[in-house]
Amino acid sequence: MKKKIYHGSNKIIEKPIFGFGKAINDYGLGFYCTEELDMAKEWGVSKNSNGYANIYELETGGLTVLDLNSEKYTILHWLAILLENRIFDIGSALAQEAKNYLLKNFSVPYKDYDIVTG
Repeated sequence: MKKKIYHGSNKIIEKPIFGFGKAINDYGLGFYCTEELDMAKEWGVSKNSNGYANIYELETGGLTVLDLNSEKYTILHWLAILLENRIFDIGSALAQEAKNYLLKNFSVPYKDYDIVTG
């Protein structure tokens, strides 16, 4: 199955290459795209410059897809993924306990998938 996807950027990216960008994004290192053109446009601009909505066609046949919007997952699963990838100060023992609880009970093996949607 082919899907049309968009990537917002400050430059034109003819061919996406995995491994560039920030490792501390929501789902870790990856090439972030959306099925919504307007969202890609928003991602592509900054306060001081215009951007681009790069358009790609993705063949998803044979790829493994993790759909975090399915009924199997909740916002707590998404938060656990964020906790694995974001760097921030945890100011109290209670906050650390909450983080550990979420990671223990709601972690998702998202790195085992080719595509993560959510």
